[in-house]
Amino acid sequence: MSDRELVELFHDVARVSHQREVRNNDALARGSGQSRCLLTLSGLGPVSQRRLAAILDIRSASLSELLGKMEARGWIARTPHPEDGRTYMVALTEGGKAEALRRRSSGNDASVELLAALDENQRMQFEEILSAIKRHYQELDQNR
Repeated sequence: MSDRELVELFHDVARVSHQREVRNNDALARGSGQSRCLLTLSGLGPVSQRRLAAILDIRSASLSELLGKMEARGWIARTPHPEDGRTYMVALTEGGKAEALRRRSSGNDASVELLAALDENQRMQFEEILSAIKRHYQELDQNR
């Protein structure tokens, strides 16, 4: 399998998993934009508003509106980007972390369903692989 095909497979699995989670979780279905943003930020940590728009695949104006609502609820904080004055960094507040945890735990059935396909050895390998990818992206973000 080529690198491109492997990445496409990864994205297909993530998309299908997310669709199943939303379909099976009323709380996520009602606020899927905010839920996606909360869960994305909880996995990434602080990220530029520009990159967050790209990750969520939404227009910057739509993201600004979404973040405004989340900021009003006390879930996120926006601070000027230290190196690029044209954008902001977005990070979860303690309240946002708690809300992300609440929403993530309400979707535990989907997590169990997703991981049921793996034996214990495969789960450990999956954790190692995902952790390596996450570290790589975090290092790339720090170097920007």
